[in-house]
Amino acid sequence: MSFLAFFIVQHLQKFRQMGRIIPSATVLLLVFVTSNAFEIHLTPEHKVAVQLGKKLELICHSRDCESPEFSWRTQFDNPLGGTTNNTRSSSVLTMDPVDLKNEHEYVCSATCDNVKKEKNIKVDVYSFSSDPVIEFSTPLYVGEKASITCIVHRVYPSDRLEMQLEKDGSVLAKKDFSAEEITETTEIKSLTWTFIPTFEDIGKEITCVAELPIDDMEFEPKKRHISQRLSVNFGPQNTNITVSPSNTVTQGETLMLTCRTTSNPSARIVWRKELSDSSVQHIIDNETLIIPHTLMSDSGLFICEAINDAMNKTERTTVVISVQGMSLQDSDVAGLMKHNISVSCGEAPASSWNSLQDQSLTASIQIRKPKQMGLINTLTTHYYFANYFSFNRKSFLFFSAAAPRITEFSIQPSTAVEEGDNVTILCSVESNPAARIVLRRKSDSEDTVLYSEHGIVHIPSVTFLHAGTYECEAKNALGESKMAAALNGPRNTTVSVTPSNSVKEGEAVTMTCSSNGNPSPEISWAKQLTNGKSQFLSKDATLTINNVKADDWGLYECVGVNQFGREKKTVELIVQVPSQNTAELIYPSDNVDEGENATIMSTTSSNPLPQISLPKVQSSNTTILSSQNGSSTLYSDTENYTSTYLIAIDNEAGNNTDVIDTVVIAIVKKKDYIIPVIVVLSCLSAMAVPALSILVYVSRKAKINGSYSIVNAPKPCV
Repeated sequence: MSFLAFFIVQHLQKFRQMGRIIPSATVLLLVFVTSNAFEIHLTPEHKVAVQLGKKLELICHSRDCESPEFSWRTQFDNPLGGTTNNTRSSSVLTMDPVDLKNEHEYVCSATCDNVKKEKNIKVDVYSFSSDPVIEFSTPLYVGEKASITCIVHRVYPSDRLEMQLEKDGSVLAKKDFSAEEITETTEIKSLTWTFIPTFEDIGKEITCVAELPIDDMEFEPKKRHISQRLSVNFGPQNTNITVSPSNTVTQGETLMLTCRTTSNPSARIVWRKELSDSSVQHIIDNETLIIPHTLMSDSGLFICEAINDAMNKTERTTVVISVQGMSLQDSDVAGLMKHNISVSCGEAPASSWNSLQDQSLTASIQIRKPKQMGLINTLTTHYYFANYFSFNRKSFLFFSAAAPRITEFSIQPSTAVEEGDNVTILCSVESNPAARIVLRRKSDSEDTVLYSEHGIVHIPSVTFLHAGTYECEAKNALGESKMAAALNGPRNTTVSVTPSNSVKEGEAVTMTCSSNGNPSPEISWAKQLTNGKSQFLSKDATLTINNVKADDWGLYECVGVNQFGREKKTVELIVQVPSQNTAELIYPSDNVDEGENATIMSTTSSNPLPQISLPKVQSSNTTILSSQNGSSTLYSDTENYTSTYLIAIDNEAGNNTDVIDTVVIAIVKKKDYIIPVIVVLSCLSAMAVPALSILVYVSRKAKINGSYSIVNAPKPCV
């Protein structure tokens, strides 16, 4: 309150004590003198919509009044549902978390010098915090009735909700809930569509759209949606077998049978063979059946069964394989190695064979003793029987004898597989006579012999227990051969960073990860977050960030995974950021008395820490002030320090040329403050004299007439 107002109030209190009536003019004068532009404001101003469970602050602040008295209330005197915190010029009402009971109109009241101001604000509460969810009544099967349900959780006000189901952009069903009973709580709302899946539905996209279109409430988003591809189950169809090289092969050749089918979920492929006694022998559970060295006994009917366990449906298809030729037995090897071989057949006349009725052909072939072990070219002699009604041929295949040689020992697939997948161990051998192949899994405690068919071992559902070293042993009368391969988890995982793990903002960086293991590990990249969790980034071995930003700084994880384990390697990416958000402060101010000290302080945000200097400009002698942590002090300031100083900030990421600030230090000599004081007092006296004159005049009139009224006073005479 001003001096004049205080003076007037004191005299008015004396009038009240004397029982005198205060003249209207005096009251008007007092109001004129004491009234200020006292106002209050609310933040937000008039209306706010807030998500259920979030935090809301209503701020009531005053203007032109230092310490008003604040109070909060709701219309109809409901509980506030929050806490208040008052400062000198503001009051904050905090609701944390916001509940449905906070949906009111709130009033802030502030009183200053007996003047009361009020402001209102309406708080609307809503709940629409998550995307809808799509659920299926049962797994979808072709031709079987099913339903799709779209669900929205914790929605309020639910009577304003609208939902819609779409399939590839076409509307299947829609619903609004305006006709339902209004409740003062959050609810779960749903929309269901019933249908019979067909093959055409496979892979179609189902979309659920939920919308809360409340025009008089400002919030986002008001529309949420979720999409999901239809996965429709059906039994095996179009099952077929491909044979390579053909259905008829020569003994010793490699035969590959592949069975494929269409099914959802994927069908399990089982190979069987029909034996001579009409029984069926199980061979392998795998899409591909490989017979590396065919024998005559491999001829027969092979059966592929495609089994969909989820639907309990099976489709079968067959193929007949014929293996032609003959091979030497172990007992024949010695003779073959020591002696020449001669084969003779009947001799036929030179006349046309087509006219022969019962003739024969004689041919003689000699095979010299092989000089080296190993396979040689196949020699074939034909023995013909011909008459008018038939023509037959018999072939003999001759091989040189050879000790076993392992040509391939592999694990398929060679890439990373997940636990539960199928793995095939294949050992291919060349030998004559045919070698006996044994597959073992070796460990420190024992060696386990595995059942194998033609050097093949199939692991239908692999786990970490199958890890270890596997050995293939091939043996015949001439010798033996061994080869080993390991199934193990990831190891020796390494990370390389190009150009380095410390880069400037805006540059590109490439991180490459490698990991050893068998099968080859699958590589993935993730980034560690501040909450302790990891954010998945990529499944590529190479991770490239083309335009590095400050928030890319952090720890990056490379993980190698196969069915036998996982290994992780981390690398820290450091981002060099130029100085930014620079601020300056001069203490005690930019105008100091001569002889006092002044400190120039500069703060900035950068990485790495910058070098800060304060060169003096606009002077014949440039001075660079020493800087300690961005702070420089002018000791015993004189007029020589009055100048402009340039805040120069520099780090490895670059000079901060965009945010250069200047400060001016002005040295003020000591002045005589008596004259300004006299001037101020004179001004106050000039204001007080008219006020005192008015009071004296009013007092005299009041004493003479007992009271004085401007309305009843006689008109002045001129």
